[in-house]
Amino acid sequence: MTVTSQVQPPSRASRLESIQLLRAIAATMVVILHASIVVYPEGGLPFIPRFGVGVDLFFVISGFVIVYSARSLFEKPGGWRRFLLLRIIRVVPLYWMALTLRLAMLAAGALAGVKAFPDAVDILTSYFFIPHDSMGYGDAYPFPILDLGWSLNFEMFFYLVFAFFLALPMRRAVFACGLVMALGVGLAFVFPLPLPFGFWLQPIILEFVSGMALALIYMSGVRISPWVSVLLVAAALYIWFGNTFSQYASGEGPGYYAFPRFIVLGGGAICLMAAATLTRDLDLPKPLLSLSTLGDSSYALYLLHPFVLLAFKAIHEYLPTIPTLQPLILAAMVLATISCAHAFHVLIERRINAKLRGLTAVRQPSAAMKQS
Repeated sequence: MTVTSQVQPPSRASRLESIQLLRAIAATMVVILHASIVVYPEGGLPFIPRFGVGVDLFFVISGFVIVYSARSLFEKPGGWRRFLLLRIIRVVPLYWMALTLRLAMLAAGALAGVKAFPDAVDILTSYFFIPHDSMGYGDAYPFPILDLGWSLNFEMFFYLVFAFFLALPMRRAVFACGLVMALGVGLAFVFPLPLPFGFWLQPIILEFVSGMALALIYMSGVRISPWVSVLLVAAALYIWFGNTFSQYASGEGPGYYAFPRFIVLGGGAICLMAAATLTRDLDLPKPLLSLSTLGDSSYALYLLHPFVLLAFKAIHEYLPTIPTLQPLILAAMVLATISCAHAFHVLIERRINAKLRGLTAVRQPSAAMKQS
């Protein structure tokens, strides 16, 4: 591996654009996965189920961006409060909006006698990011009422642990945070724990730790050659699509977050993130720079795409099944969903976040924090 340690980092804008591009890719992969279920209800695209790796890529990105964007808060009095407040402003409003919309749909279904309305425990744990089996899948899959929120339950746990160590110098804080999370995973592996810790301490949280480690490597000035980056990208694609989970475990599923997932899906995400952040003199071409702007709306795309796809599903059920047209229908659904989410981000989400930052008298955060 060709590594240099004295190269000046590229401009912050360029670096963040590469991460934003990965965020756009990660969210789009999840959308393609769920849209394919609508278009191909009986299956038919064997490689598509692996697109769930978008969540793993999000987790590695999150670990990196949180350390990088919070670098001015380490050792600062009250830094942990500012960090958590910014995280709440960024994550909670849109999630609560989507969750409330989901509850409204469930209420309509309950009034129509289709399905029972969730109880108070299901609702409260869903709103406050506490792992609880609200969907009836069992403790191994403690999904909230808005099932996509399972990933946010991990995110919020990571934020709380990270905030606890912000009083330390950056390197010591990252090391301590990573060590605590790794020890917690080891403890839960040896001694199975009940919810919520049995969920929070699944091996998938080591993807956040990996992202934090990459952030320290990046800020230390380590860079790799473009050729090494090409090999890392090729390795990521092979790890994701060139093997099967059966080599590592007996099964997989939407809530499968044990060591095999961290090794396979997380391993590929780490390789791809390393290529995006550590490549020497990386400059995205203009077409990719344009696509990277979709990274701003990736959170809206992740949370809102099920509602858009639900409308498409209602229409698709009345269409004849024509195999040659299915790929075009899938592409149209994905592009329309991305467009709707980006419009929502520009017209609503971004304005809500700006208003909340103003109301809480939070100084304008860095570009990295706004985009995380």
